[in-house]
Amino acid sequence: MADADLRCLLRAAALPLAVCLLFYFVTPTTDRPLRPSSVEVSRQVRTVVESQFAAFRDGDFQRAYSFASAEIQQQFTPQAFERMVKDGYPVIAYWRTVAFGSVEDNGREAVLDVSVKGRRGATRFFRYVLIREADHWRIRGVQEVRLSPTQGQFA
Repeated sequence: MADADLRCLLRAAALPLAVCLLFYFVTPTTDRPLRPSSVEVSRQVRTVVESQFAAFRDGDFQRAYSFASAEIQQQFTPQAFERMVKDGYPVIAYWRTVAFGSVEDNGREAVLDVSVKGRRGATRFFRYVLIREADHWRIRGVQEVRLSPTQGQFA
């Protein structure tokens, strides 16, 4: 197999593998149930996700990468992270508007549903799972979910 063919094959396999890894990370791992978050935790979680969206808007994928959890950063280089977001989640990479649902957490993990309207006008829904690392919330995974606009309370 020629080097060019091998690189093409590896590139084609990289995105599905990356998406599978993120789905693995998007499920809360503790047995502690999620409950509606306090005002302070809700603010902290939303700020992290808003900050990552602002970085995407600015085309600053290095800054967007800084909001990812340590385990995500161990799995992806900044360049692989950028490629994965652009190829696997283009509506997030190139968003027009976002709205946030309520936050639930268990002290260690938090979940936030996000409505994203892309540049082409389509609205899609994603579940962000965050994990508390030291004193900061970091994004552990993102999964597209099937919701109607009336199912989430988006501000």
